[in-house]
Amino acid sequence: MGMLLGALDIGTQTTTLLAGEAADGKLVIVGHVTVPTQGVKKGIIRDIEAVSAGIRKACEAMSRDCRIVLADVAASFSCGDIRPVVRTGRVSLLPGHVIDQEDIDAAEENAKTEEAADAPETLLQRFRQKYLVNDQLVVSAAGMAGTELKANILELTAPRTAIGALGTAIHQAGLRQMDTVFSGFAAAEAVLDRKARDDGALVIDFGAGTVDYLAVCNGVVAAAGALGVGGAHLTNDLALAFQITQRQAEEAKLARGAAMIQPDLANARHTLRTAYATNDRTIAVHAIQTVTTERVDETFRLLRDALRDVLPQIHGGIYLTGGTAALPLIAEQASAIFGKPCALGVPVNVADLPEPLTGEPYRYATAIGILNWRLRTLAREAPGPSLFARFCAFLKG
Repeated sequence: MGMLLGALDIGTQTTTLLAGEAADGKLVIVGHVTVPTQGVKKGIIRDIEAVSAGIRKACEAMSRDCRIVLADVAASFSCGDIRPVVRTGRVSLLPGHVIDQEDIDAAEENAKTEEAADAPETLLQRFRQKYLVNDQLVVSAAGMAGTELKANILELTAPRTAIGALGTAIHQAGLRQMDTVFSGFAAAEAVLDRKARDDGALVIDFGAGTVDYLAVCNGVVAAAGALGVGGAHLTNDLALAFQITQRQAEEAKLARGAAMIQPDLANARHTLRTAYATNDRTIAVHAIQTVTTERVDETFRLLRDALRDVLPQIHGGIYLTGGTAALPLIAEQASAIFGKPCALGVPVNVADLPEPLTGEPYRYATAIGILNWRLRTLAREAPGPSLFARFCAFLKG
């Protein structure tokens, strides 16, 4: 076992705290806690004190139930105001010059933007995309000769106040924030293996407040972003359609909602719980599923339109994660709209998933992906053996 790592995923409805370690190159989850979220709407923190209290509650449960005390965490972030922008950096080269890593780094640096300290938006995450040598698309520019190198960088920006509120809530809870990653990226880190990345895959993280997406084509991030809709909108739609409370609507969604109408339930009815049993009311399941189906259909079509240029490169399929992925027939609905095979995302590179993560692992993909990403980052940053260690090894033959 190695260093203990923490991951924090503050969703609109639930907050998940995971602790993990590495064993034989794979992630081992040694602690997990999920508590209700208060003070978040559509991914954005509206009440820092409430969110901070929730984080403290999760930390206390981790200490009490798992005997683990975390000092720091990496956190996920999403909101409907995330903006993707592709930027291009250029480097002019002398004729016959062979491109090296220094040239690539310079082109990428030229693509990055300089943001003002008082700008309303700030950088959330950057992704390398394609390279062009003399306007010819290449997978790797190193070792090629040309007079101009271009590097494309995909930048995700988010409201500065929203990211700042996340950091403040974590700090007030007594934790050190190591980094912040886009929730869609974290979900993809959890469920995509090397083959899926090479074939081209789309990860859709359908949460309560937002739908995050990230498309990987030819091993690089081709598109990423978020829609300001989520599972909570299905609940709101049901509440408005049938003039019922949010609690009743949520119960109806969980009990009878679906992403496609189920003909075998055409005559079934759902009973609404009320304070007085004599006033119980029933609603046709067909009517409930009509409402949820229309919202899911609309959401997927919006996403399909946003990814129209990328979808032809998706050959490895679509992976659904997030709490709303539990909705019956949602994978079938996504497959019908996108015209691609679709499945629920199952975390990879995890030694063993403890209960209750095994039952619905796609719900915890974001938090698991944060841990996977931290392990990969630490592995890349791990220093090589010191001069003294190499000298000792030399003496030992």
